[in-house]
Amino acid sequence: MHYTVITGGPIPDEAQKDVEGTVFCADGGADFCRLHGLLPQCVYGDMDSISEEGLEFIRSRSISTKVYPCEKDWTDTEIALGEVPAGADVTLICPIEGRIDHVIGNIQLASQMSERLGRIVLSDGITHIYMMTGPDDLLCREIDDACEMAVSLVPLSFDAQVTGVRTTDLYYRLGGESLAAGKTFSFSNRLASGKSGFEISIQSGRLAVIVTKAV
Repeated sequence: MHYTVITGGPIPDEAQKDVEGTVFCADGGADFCRLHGLLPQCVYGDMDSISEEGLEFIRSRSISTKVYPCEKDWTDTEIALGEVPAGADVTLICPIEGRIDHVIGNIQLASQMSERLGRIVLSDGITHIYMMTGPDDLLCREIDDACEMAVSLVPLSFDAQVTGVRTTDLYYRLGGESLAAGKTFSFSNRLASGKSGFEISIQSGRLAVIVTKAV
């Protein structure tokens, strides 16, 4: 069972290739759907960032909406993710460049939601951020432009280390080490020569695996 949640904001066209399964939109994410011929099941939020064309798209396609007040205690993205059934895998299509508060907020939100949901991946079609909560195994196969990609392992648990970190097919190999938040030991790795994918396993803790262009 897979869901895709699409947020508002500037999202590269490349992200449409990562849309899979049932589609939910957070507010202005409906504009991305309109531009790329996607039909969301429901649009959630206060509707303060969606365009007039997006609103007409919702009306003309009879797309369900759940409208919330502008002044609330949750972001539209948190509301939409909260509607995803427990245990489902989720791709969160969202800007990964731009407003740093939104980027950090979405990473923290995804990390928290991973306790209730299955695998969560943040994507803008170029950068992918895989959320891990131990014990967990992540297998990434056939990465586009693999030789140009950097792979960074970013611990998210400040109160405990990420333990038992093992990697396969990365240039700098980890064989059961522990990683602490605030350290950059596990940043800017890359795929081993001739490899197009990699595998990571952890025993405990929360980890973000960021795969992005090495520029």
